[in-house]
Amino acid sequence: MFFVFFNRNTLDYSFLFGLAVLVIFGASLAVNLKWIPYLTFKEKWKSILFLVFIQFSAAYLFIQVLSYSEENSIYLNLTDNLFLLSLFSFVFIYAIFSFLVTLFNLPTSSVFEQKLIEAINFQRLSQSIKPGQNENQVLDILMDSCMSAAYVDAAWLELKEHDEKSSIIHQRYLSNEEQVVLQKLIGSSKPFSDFKWDDKLQDNKTYTGKINDLKYKSVMMIPLTVNKNTIGRIFLLKEVKDGFNKEMINIISTFVGQACISVENHRLLNEALKNERYKEELLIAQRVQRSLLPSELHHDSTFEIHGFSEAADEVGGDYYETQSLGEAEFAVIIGDVSGKGTSAAFNMSQMKGVFHSLVQLNPSPKEFLVKANMALSHCLEKNHFITTSYFIINTKKKSIRYARAGHCPTLFYDAEKNDSEYLDIDGMGLGILRNSSFEKYIHEKEVFYKKDDILVLFTDGIVEAKNEHSEEFGYERLKNVLTENHEQTAAEIQQKLIDQVYDFIGSNTLPDDDYSLLVIKFNS
Repeated sequence: MFFVFFNRNTLDYSFLFGLAVLVIFGASLAVNLKWIPYLTFKEKWKSILFLVFIQFSAAYLFIQVLSYSEENSIYLNLTDNLFLLSLFSFVFIYAIFSFLVTLFNLPTSSVFEQKLIEAINFQRLSQSIKPGQNENQVLDILMDSCMSAAYVDAAWLELKEHDEKSSIIHQRYLSNEEQVVLQKLIGSSKPFSDFKWDDKLQDNKTYTGKINDLKYKSVMMIPLTVNKNTIGRIFLLKEVKDGFNKEMINIISTFVGQACISVENHRLLNEALKNERYKEELLIAQRVQRSLLPSELHHDSTFEIHGFSEAADEVGGDYYETQSLGEAEFAVIIGDVSGKGTSAAFNMSQMKGVFHSLVQLNPSPKEFLVKANMALSHCLEKNHFITTSYFIINTKKKSIRYARAGHCPTLFYDAEKNDSEYLDIDGMGLGILRNSSFEKYIHEKEVFYKKDDILVLFTDGIVEAKNEHSEEFGYERLKNVLTENHEQTAAEIQQKLIDQVYDFIGSNTLPDDDYSLLVIKFNS
């Protein structure tokens, strides 16, 4: 349009110069055909048809314009229009170049489409690990990807179960009978016979070779390894000899590696979810176990009582409780379930139920333990038992009747003597002997207390607490701490005892057992 302004549509040198400039400019635009290789085979054929139509249309229009210029009656000589001629040139040159480039790129369309399919398959494998998807879905995508990448005629995928046995989970273009025959034939052929399930060096390893089969001539086997453990293998079969070239093997190895990563991520995700569920269940069990310990300890103005319990794991098996038996009489129990964790907490809840049932009958300490052993014998597992001590405190008589079933001896501070001693008495743990002869091993005693006497009930975790040198806290240290702090209140004595235990084991040592104790101090 700029040249038309100066040239005034006259055929002279300026017209020819402007036409040459615009044709060169149009040609430079026309050869910018980088988009053509990215067309699919179908799109290229459609482009060729359109471009042929454009060329014929442009040629026809140009011929018509020339014919108009030869007419006698003409209103406008279109052949002298620089812009129109340049436009014709551009369209024609662009169509010619596009036609030729598209035509020459036509044979490479299948290669591009194959690479596109491989990229899409790789993306599917990369995105196949999602919450809710399982390994089977990932391996199904792997089968389709490997088959399309290598143009195989048949395939199957098997997963290891146990004792080097495997099961087929995906099978393509094969009957079960054919698969069994082929697997025996492949297993007896080299290099496939070298495969071993327990080989830890299977990463990025492939097996390719020939087989003597009437239909299938070449086979490729790829192990599926997750965390250096072979979880399965995939077989790809082709009807031609040497059907797997280096490029195919690399592509399939990449697919298999990505699928194994997806499977490993899936397992790790499931494991993480499972661990989260376990943590949540343990928190629930911890809240339940805490609720089993009493929030209030029954007593009257004649004595103080204070308790403490700390589990070594999320939940523990230590138990203590009190119950008012009437005027001036109280039942006190402390127990320790064998083992740790949720099973110990479950058995502890059973002990709590037995205590609340039997205490209503107001039995003597010996009778209580005999009946408790009978009740627990029906619900405790054979390798489990419970140690416990049962006390009845009578504040009128100032007496303590007690019996022990394999539990730690009770520490008693005598204010008159200003000394501490252990109330030792024989007894067998509940659930060890599950018949009527258990009664022979249970004994009952009675002691009397005075003002400022102290009773300390504890579990074996206290005296068996070990420091970094594997030295135990021991009975003697517990006895000395009580004697030194006898003037303090029950709550202060309890806190002092626990502080001494934790100071002894040190901040770098984790408790290996539950810590529980009850401190009872008589005020009158």
